[in-house]
Amino acid sequence: MSAAKPPQREDMIVIPRSEFETLLEQAACRGARKALIEVGLADEDAANDIRTLRDLAGSIKIMQRTFLQTLVRWVTVGLLALLVAGVAAKGGIIFHR
Repeated sequence: MSAAKPPQREDMIVIPRSEFETLLEQAACRGARKALIEVGLADEDAANDIRTLRDLAGSIKIMQRTFLQTLVRWVTVGLLALLVAGVAAKGGIIFHR
């Protein structure tokens, strides 16, 4: 394997910093537009689509939290019911023999 040759003087371009920054900004804007087009968010409805996706993500988070809270409640109620049934059985209140 040979090492890459350093750039030669004739391969370099010299431009003022302000022009370079302008070129970078233009390239970044083109790249951003291209990325938005590729994901289908380049039309007029893109802002609404993003808001809808954010709302959906928020709703999913709320749904997950609610599901977990409900699951914990059901497990807690089930365990308490078993505990009460055990105490009642031990005390002879129910399950006479």
